[in-house]
Amino acid sequence: EEGVKMPMSSRELDTADLAGVDIKKLRNKKLTSTEFMQVWFHYDKDRSGYLEYVEFSQFMKDLFLKKNCADITPEQLVVQVEKYTKEVINLMDTYDENRDGRFEMNELAKALKIEENYLNKIINKKSIKDKHIQSVLRHYNSNVNDTIEGPELDAFVCDLARYFGLKISSPVVKAGVQRVNECIGTDTVDKAAIRTLLSRDNIESLRKSFLESSAEQ
Repeated sequence: EEGVKMPMSSRELDTADLAGVDIKKLRNKKLTSTEFMQVWFHYDKDRSGYLEYVEFSQFMKDLFLKKNCADITPEQLVVQVEKYTKEVINLMDTYDENRDGRFEMNELAKALKIEENYLNKIINKKSIKDKHIQSVLRHYNSNVNDTIEGPELDAFVCDLARYFGLKISSPVVKAGVQRVNECIGTDTVDKAAIRTLLSRDNIESLRKSFLESSAEQ
């Protein structure tokens, strides 16, 4: 496409077809934090900060049912529906920790198995070099435009929150994005911004800021 591509906010994902994430391929793999955030904002249709039963059920339906049900027999469809229904009930029983009939972000993260926090091995290095900054950009930048933005930035902030030992939630991520934006003075993160954010002094400042924001939730 021609022209300047505007940053995609996480709130626009419901019309973006999960930004290229193949939902079927998520069955047998751990999600990257970016894929997780794309799934979250795609299915949290009412932007409540939770996945209600109906929203989570739709995710499971998309995950387990064949895309074109016209290609399968009624008997096969019944089997598939039963399979995803059992999975919905099982996952809700297992991971809905406060038994409120909906998933918080932290609960869904446990259910879907997010990969190990990528920032752990970067921030804990004695010296963060150019190659480390580039690897962070490659990891979170799903559309290869040299900036981390929209759901990519949500994922980056989600991993920062995890690094700081916080329980991730929509309010924590939203507040974290605001703190990051204030730190770098923009809503997109490039290599220079990554270097600034992950510097030893700024990490400690962000930790304090994230913890204060979490305490206010």
